[in-house]
Amino acid sequence: MRAYFAILKDSFREAMASRVLWIALIGIVLVLLALAPFALQTDKSLALRRSELTNTERFVKQVEKERDENGTPTAHLWTLLTDPQQKRFEELINPDADKPEASGRGRRSSAQRDVVEALNKLLEHEDFYKAECWEGAKLNDEAKELVADTGLDADGLKRRNLLLLAAAFPRSINIVEDTALSLTYGGADVVESIPIPPSQFEAFFEQGVIGVLGLFLGFFGIFGALLVTAGLIPRTFEPGEIALLLSKPVNRPLLFITKFLGGCTFTLLYSSVLVVGIWFLLGTRMNYWQINLMWCIPVYLFLFMIYFSVSAVGGAIWRNSIVSLVLVILFWLGITVVEITKQALDENLIKQRGIKEVLIAGDAVFSVDGAKNPYVWAEEESKWEEAFKETSNNLSGFMRRFAASDYRFAPVYDPASERILALQFGGSRFGGIGAPELVTGYADDDWERISLGRLPQMVKEVFVDTNGRILLPSKNAIYEYVGQTDRQKKQADFLGGLTGGLFGGGKAFQEVQKGKFPDLGDSYAATLHTQSNAVYLYGKGNLVRLAPSGDEGQYTVSNTVEVNSTEPGVLAATGGFCILALRDGGVRLFDSETLEEESQTQLDDGVVPRICVADPTGDYLAILTHAKTVLLWSAADGQSVDWAPNEDGQCRAVAFSKDGDIVVSDGRLAVHRYENLGSEVAQTWAEKTTWVYTLYDRLIYPVWSILPKPSQLDEFVPYVMSGDKTVVVNEANGPPGMTNTESLQQDREIFNAASVFRNNGLFILVMLTIGCVYVSRRDF
Repeated sequence: MRAYFAILKDSFREAMASRVLWIALIGIVLVLLALAPFALQTDKSLALRRSELTNTERFVKQVEKERDENGTPTAHLWTLLTDPQQKRFEELINPDADKPEASGRGRRSSAQRDVVEALNKLLEHEDFYKAECWEGAKLNDEAKELVADTGLDADGLKRRNLLLLAAAFPRSINIVEDTALSLTYGGADVVESIPIPPSQFEAFFEQGVIGVLGLFLGFFGIFGALLVTAGLIPRTFEPGEIALLLSKPVNRPLLFITKFLGGCTFTLLYSSVLVVGIWFLLGTRMNYWQINLMWCIPVYLFLFMIYFSVSAVGGAIWRNSIVSLVLVILFWLGITVVEITKQALDENLIKQRGIKEVLIAGDAVFSVDGAKNPYVWAEEESKWEEAFKETSNNLSGFMRRFAASDYRFAPVYDPASERILALQFGGSRFGGIGAPELVTGYADDDWERISLGRLPQMVKEVFVDTNGRILLPSKNAIYEYVGQTDRQKKQADFLGGLTGGLFGGGKAFQEVQKGKFPDLGDSYAATLHTQSNAVYLYGKGNLVRLAPSGDEGQYTVSNTVEVNSTEPGVLAATGGFCILALRDGGVRLFDSETLEEESQTQLDDGVVPRICVADPTGDYLAILTHAKTVLLWSAADGQSVDWAPNEDGQCRAVAFSKDGDIVVSDGRLAVHRYENLGSEVAQTWAEKTTWVYTLYDRLIYPVWSILPKPSQLDEFVPYVMSGDKTVVVNEANGPPGMTNTESLQQDREIFNAASVFRNNGLFILVMLTIGCVYVSRRDF
């Protein structure tokens, strides 16, 4: 073994003698020295963050209503605004419908920013506080102390005014954290107040660190290492060099492997200095000691080994460093083209066009694809035909994909009126997603979509109870659709269109719950018991049951339990049980009347639920997971049911018919119905797939399967740093901040670290085996 250690040592010395290595190391040290003065500083929050203006529409509406009422905080603050600021508020209150940008996405997204900037300017005003204007406001202890202090400095003044602002508009402004982070360089402020709460900053910060490391280690690091090591194997097998080596008692394959490992020295040195340096700076300057960051070193070394194995085999065969580099570039281009093609077909063919929701509506069968386009089955043509089309394109494809990706478009059937109902989500004039419209379609009208009115606030689900009532639970109320006269509807449509939903629409709905229930947050889940018409709501660790009471149909809280988890979840209820499936894979079963917890189970490691559905006959409860599997529980005894459809592992939609038959999709363009949980398909609605599916199944996917997947290694470092075993697909492909990672409706993929290393490691092993066989049989 001494000879091989000597060869390995020579490779190390060769790497250390490389000018490229020393240039890279010196460059790293200089970059680290330049970054060293940066630091994070925690201070009291002195400015309003955009995320803390929780309801821009309500705020603007309150300004419009109270700006002329003397003695109110709104009227006082209105007088402090500059003329340009007042003009901007006037534009928000009374938008000019003739301006094409008035309803554009850019204008909507800038509204919240403009309001927050104007308010933050007001916080610097010495005359912000006027005692008689804040007489009715509820001030916390800190605000009272600051109001009583007459010697405040500039920061104290901003802090006082911020607390007064939150007290004046409690329904529109919520100061989530009292502290703020500022970025300094050598003690001087670079960013005075980072507009992200400290508790949420770490996730953004991690992504930034991982991105920087990926750039320097992934592309530049590996390319530089390949430049240095490309000639290592060819030089080894040059006539003079190989003759000297083979004169010693060395094994040719072991010689090849030793030289390969020696070539990895460059990347090991380069990545170790960069990662350890950044880790040390983050810890000492920003108090961010994340030991898992060290995983970057072996991960990027392993990534280099994938490409270097191609270079090493090419160098052994052709003994030319240029040829070795060209082979690596061609290899990289090849796997990149295959990866891009596979991802494009996955996104546009499988996910966007594949069936994601299914509904049995009387004699009709509806499906909804991944782009939220509804279809109805046409028996004569044996295909899915577009139906229930959106009357106006409220959301562009971009907004559908990202901003509205955490809301389901799941129609329900109203058998009494022979119609379907759904929630149509549209953009808010002030950015993001606004309160949805309730829309309907009748079979007699070819399922033409008709708007029934805009909800007063955000609602995620629509239910039809056994009495034909249309119920729409929100996070703090339950609404019932009661209809509108034609005149009211025209007025609501006019005002809603003119103001982007700020006014109009609410008269079609009335609250039907008595009293209040716990704050459930924006990530709440809701379901309707299919027999008793009880409504169940879950959010922030609280499970609430509201039961109908009296002839008036009002709902009252019958039971509330605290679930020992704050994870978001999904619900379904039927028979004797209510099922709650949480993001961490926990499944809880509760008695449907008392909410007494009956059992707890855990899904397989990394499996996340997407939806829960209930059998209307009261027999079964089902969970559809992001692993595309279907899990069943008996609603009679709460026991899990050992049954799975033939499409298990590919299923993207699940539902029950009125007779209790389970209906599933195959992830493509087919829907199958199973009777009595049988193993055979009782009925199929399947559209013939095109040649593109055949190309994907017979060429693209098989080739992608056997090739290495270096890009998957990029997901490993976030995986070990966050501990999250699933990857949110839209977050990886979309713009930062557009994806709600809390939502269980976001497409997720399970990240299997062992599989990633096994598949890529197998490729390295195959390439090294080819190299060993070649050098053992080659006559040098």
